[in-house]
Amino acid sequence: MKQRYSIATYVILGLALIGVASKALTLIIPILVFGVIFLLYKYPPSRWRKPAFTGKGGAGGRSKDRRTRNATFRVIDGNKGNSDEPPKYH
Repeated sequence: MKQRYSIATYVILGLALIGVASKALTLIIPILVFGVIFLLYKYPPSRWRKPAFTGKGGAGGRSKDRRTRNATFRVIDGNKGNSDEPPKYH
């Protein structure tokens, strides 16, 4: 047996739909503004531009065969003192 809704249920749903539709008309501008902001956040305008070529080398014209030297490390003597001695000021 098919279950049917009562007339009161249809009236309440119809009034709720009218209420939502009237609120949607007043909220359409903020919804559009937030939608545009979200789309600009998700797809920023920098992605729309075509990439500019910088010439040979790719990253600022640096060549791959140029290498850096490793730095030599030195130990600098500190003046902290020995840890076996008691503190000077206590």
